Amino acid sequence: MPSDTANVKLGVCTVLFDGIDLGFTKGGVEVEVQTNTHVVNVDQFGETPVDEVIMGRTVQVTAPLAETTLQNLVRTMPGATLVATGAAYASGTVTFATTAPVNNDQVVVDGVVFAFKTAPALPNEMAIPATIAAAAIALAAAINADTTTYTKVAASANAGVVTLTARDYGTVANAYTLAKTGTNITVSGATLAGGTIPPKSKVSVKTGVSQSLLATAKKLVLRPVGTSGADDFTVFKANTPGNLSYAYNLDNERIFKTVFKGYADAAGNLFSVGNDSAT
Repeated sequence: MPSDTANVKLGVCTVLFDGIDLGFTKGGVEVEVQTNTHVVNVDQFGETPVDEVIMGRTVQVTAPLAETTLQNLVRTMPGATLVATGAAYASGTVTFATTAPVNNDQVVVDGVVFAFKTAPALPNEMAIPATIAAAAIALAAAINADTTTYTKVAASANAGVVTLTARDYGTVANAYTLAKTGTNITVSGATLAGGTIPPKSKVSVKTGVSQSLLATAKKLVLRPVGTSGADDFTVFKANTPGNLSYAYNLDNERIFKTVFKGYADAAGNLFSVGNDSAT
C-alpha cells in the first residue's frame, strides 16, 4: 500500500456515551490501551524468553468534559439521581388510525425519515405490518435504534400509538419536528411540545457501595469531528466510577475529568477502531 498524507490525521473528537453527545471537552481526550503479558522461561535457557502469553487487555478513556451540566453529571456518576422540580420533558405522538400503513408511508422525526416498505432494504425502512399495533411497535423500535433520533428521544408503543419523549428536560426539544406521509397516520403536531426548564434542580449522589459498573455500562464512541463513523473508536461496554476533580479558579474552566474503563462483552470483545457497523 503506497504512502498517503491523507492518512496523517489531526483533530479533536466528540464523546458519545450511550448515544448522547457529552459536549465540549477541554485539554484533549486520551485513550490508553494496555496489554499485560506473562513471559515464559525455562531453566535450560536461563532468562531468555521462549514464549510470551497475553494475560489480559485493558482500555481506558480520559475525557475532560467542559460542559458541567447536571445532565452530564448524572450520566457520568453511577447511582446519581437527577431531581428537577417542575421540569417537563417535551413529547409528541404518532398515531396509526384504523388500518396499517401501506408502501411508502413515512414518519419523519426531526428530519430523520422512517419508511414502511413492501421490500425494506435500507436502514430505517420497515416491513409493512399486519396491524396498527405492529406498526407502532416497528416504528418505536426503529426510532430507538437510529443513532440520530436515539440521542434525542425515547419511543414507546401502546396499541397503535407511538409516544416520543425527549431524553432531556427543557425547551430545546420543543423544536424537534414531526411529520408524516400517509392517510392512516397522524402526528400530534409539527413539533414536540411541553418541554420546560425547571425553576430548581439538583443531582443527588449516594455512596454507590457494591454497585456493579458492568450492570450500567454503555457504549462509548469517540468520533473525530467532521467524520461520520469511519474513524470511530468504540468501547462496547464502558463506565466510569464517577470520580470528580473540581476546581473553582478565576482564570480556568470547571471540568469534569471523567475516566471511562472498558469491560469485555459476552463474546470477549473490548473495543473497535473504524466503522462499528462493518460485518
